[in-house]
Amino acid sequence: MESGLEKELREWRENRVRAMSALAATRAQIFPMPSVTPSHKGGRRLRVNGQEVLVVAKARRISN
Repeated sequence: MESGLEKELREWRENRVRAMSALAATRAQIFPMPSVTPSHKGGRRLRVNGQEVLVVAKARRISN
């Protein structure tokens, strides 16, 4: 059996999850994420900390 505090805490957590998901959905409608298209043709993709990263070489300097 749950005590009164445990039940209240569980309900609070469920309400918070609902509120945060509603906030995320609203934020996604207001600020849509642009589709990511690589602006550099040369490059390679790596996964760093669970995110895909495009690695591009630095521009070459022209020596005078």
